[in-house]
This record gives sequence, C-alpha cells and structure tokens, in this order.
Amino acid sequence: MGRREDFTVGQLRVTEGVVLDPRATIQGGINPSGAQDYFVDLNRSASGDGLSWSAAFKTIAEAVTASNVSIGLTANRWWARRNRIFVCGDEIVEDLTVLPEKTDIIGVGTDLLPRPRLYGQHSFVSKVGVRFQNMGFYSGTGDTAVMMTFIAGAHGLTFEGCEFLAGAAGMTKALSITDCAHVRIKDCDFKVGAGSMTNIFGVAIEIAGTASIHDLMIVGNRITATAGITIANGTLMGSLVADNYIRATALCLNDASSDVQVINNRFISDAADDGSGGAGASAVKCAILLASGNMMSSSDHRNAPFPIEGTLA
Repeated sequence: MGRREDFTVGQLRVTEGVVLDPRATIQGGINPSGAQDYFVDLNRSASGDGLSWSAAFKTIAEAVTASNVSIGLTANRWWARRNRIFVCGDEIVEDLTVLPEKTDIIGVGTDLLPRPRLYGQHSFVSKVGVRFQNMGFYSGTGDTAVMMTFIAGAHGLTFEGCEFLAGAAGMTKALSITDCAHVRIKDCDFKVGAGSMTNIFGVAIEIAGTASIHDLMIVGNRITATAGITIANGTLMGSLVADNYIRATALCLNDASSDVQVINNRFISDAADDGSGGAGASAVKCAILLASGNMMSSSDHRNAPFPIEGTLA
C-alpha cells in the first residue's frame, strides 16, 4: 500500500477525503488539459472575445485564429495541451481554410438535430491533432465537387459523431484526405439529401496519397454514396475498416493497398460482384485474407458472407 500524506492543490485540501476551502468556487466545464476554451454562437448580435457564451465569436474562423495564436505562444507552453472550440448555430455559412492545431471543434445546442449545421466547402491548410465532434457539414447553395479537402500533414485528424449531407447532385466527395496519418472517422453519418439517391456524394471518404496514410481507422459509420470508401495504395498494415453500414450504387469499399483489416461491415451495392475482393469485384475490393465477419448484398448476391465462407486465396 502506498504512503498517504495530506496535500493541497490550489483551494483543494486532500486528507482522508477531499475538502473544499469554504471561500472557493468550482466552475464546471474547465478545459481538462489546462488550455483555452473558445465559444462560437452564430446568433450573437456581434462578436466578443470568444471566451464565454455571453461574449462568443460569431464565426468559426475567428475562433480558429484565436486558438492558433494561444496554442503556439511560447509564454503559454501549451504545445502538448488541447484547446476546445464550442460551436452553436442553426445555419452557419462559412468556407473554412485554416485548421486549429491541437484543438477540438465541438458542436453543441440543437437545430433540426442536436448539432450545428455548417454550410460550405472547406479546403484546409493542414494542422496536426484536429478533432471534429458532433458537427453537421452540409453543401451550400450551388456547391459542387469536394466538401472538405485536407492536404498532406493533417495528422491525427478525427471526426466523431458528425454528419455529412449533399444537399443536391454534383458533390463529388465528402472527405478527401491526402497523406495524413492517424486518421479516425468514427460513428459518422454520410446522408441522403431529401431522401433522394440523386443527392448523394460521389465518394463518401477518400484516403489519398501514399507518403503517410498509416494507422487509419474508419469505424461505426453509416454511409450512402455512389462509392463508399476508397483507400490509396499506401502502407497501411494494422489499419481498420470495421462495423460500417455502407450502401453504394457502385463500390462500397476499394482498398488499393490490400493492407487494411475489413471486419464486421455490412455492404449493400447495386453492382454485381464475384466475391473475390480482387480486380473482378464491383462491390468490395480488399484483401480477403484480412477480411472477416462481413455481409454483402449486391445485384447478384443476397445477404452473402464476405469473403465467401471456406474459400482460400
């Protein structure tokens, strides 16, 4: 058993239990890493300093700028900490170009769904360690091509509990991520606009480049698109595509690397498929020796195991 001694941290005194100094107050929600929280509220009449809801920024871009300044200050020495940006707003219209380094962007509040809606197309200057949580990304009026583009170096990029919606035809990709390692896409929804299959992304998730795309995890997502997930021919051993529900009119998954573990997914495709996972496949292309527990329905299969049970490569 370890030695137990009394000690004090700020206004907390620890003895047999934790005793709060009667003069102290505790504010809920303090950033656990000791860095800064910023607040964005579209419905504020004017931007404040962004340090509270009552003085929130009106735009995400303002919060990103402030976050990048504070996280990089030598005086702060926050290089291993994380800022947080809390975002509230029903129809936020912005085309973002800069990511906030080592920062969580967290959607709060409620609109049609319990998250903010951000309309626009975003092509980012890369920063490391960015996480998007509970955010809604929608194509804006007249938008075509790629919704979110990440160039090389956005390592540690994460999407958790987000949704992506192509409001009309012409959106080629939801996420295009090139040469970024340690990417996580978890529990997200790539949706159908207005319930019509004409309003879907050409590709939901594109992992491109070959220089640094290792340690990839795409887990627990619901995807409807022309093509679900495409992965370039990089070095990806140990990467994982698992527990996704993918409805595609063409390829549900195309892993050109043949390195990714493909586990417990549900694939539904309008295409015919020979079940090989190889060049002749039209619904799922991957290394079948790294695939287990998947099910596939296509134009010529109904609720079939993938890979086909008992076969060897």
